[in-house]
Amino acid sequence: MALKFEVIGRKSAPMELRYDWRKLALYALSVGANVDGELEYVYEKNMKIIPTYWAAILGFKTFTDAYEYGQSLPDTLHYGFEIEYHKPITNIEGRIGYSVELLDIYDRGLGRGSLAFIQAEAFDEQGDKAFTLLTKDIDMSTGGFGGKKPPNVTVEYPKRAPDFVVDDHIGPNQAALYRIDNDPNILHIDPDFAALGGFDRPILMGMCTAGYACRALIKAVCPGRPEAICSLSVRFTSALEPNRPVQTQIWKMDDRQIVFRLIDLTTGDAVLNFCTARIE
Repeated sequence: MALKFEVIGRKSAPMELRYDWRKLALYALSVGANVDGELEYVYEKNMKIIPTYWAAILGFKTFTDAYEYGQSLPDTLHYGFEIEYHKPITNIEGRIGYSVELLDIYDRGLGRGSLAFIQAEAFDEQGDKAFTLLTKDIDMSTGGFGGKKPPNVTVEYPKRAPDFVVDDHIGPNQAALYRIDNDPNILHIDPDFAALGGFDRPILMGMCTAGYACRALIKAVCPGRPEAICSLSVRFTSALEPNRPVQTQIWKMDDRQIVFRLIDLTTGDAVLNFCTARIE
């Protein structure tokens, strides 16, 4: 399938998504929140929102609803995302308006795919900009077309033990929970389809794993204040199977800047790597 470079810079028509406490609670449960210590994420009384919800729900919609640039869907993987929150969203029911723009398509080289940068700008019901989301998707079938190389962004981790370590466990049903209202891709539920992609069993969604890391960040650096997270940048660097122990390792660079990664404790692989956050 040929990439359609003419789509670059074309902004979608305005779109809208609706949410309520049920969607927020289902998302929280799907990224590991529970009633013991995290009741505020799953109970509508005094409810708080895990901020990666917006990256999860809008990231999938930008991929499926907004445009088509010639990517091969079976060969496309989520590479990572960046999100900046311009104001806290505290209403547990409402509407978010958004538009989407394909910013660019980069060439990672033959056999390494193309990398698309897709930006969504989201607005609350008052018309104020709520957040800006940049999603990054690789189409493994389309590299080597002679295009420009993607930006080289690296994150340096301190040569010391993490300031915080948060252990967790990915339950056996997390992918099944997560796909109900976020990402229904059958790669994450159908063993036969997963095998076609070279996986021994269905794998967890990268955005689901990011939700686990976000919960860990809140617990470690801003307990009880999810709205304190101003930005997140996450790379997906390894597949993760459900029913695995994981560990989020967190370093404070200063009072606001955080670097972190999430490790699969079964394999030792970094599932999320080169990750940053900013807090208020």
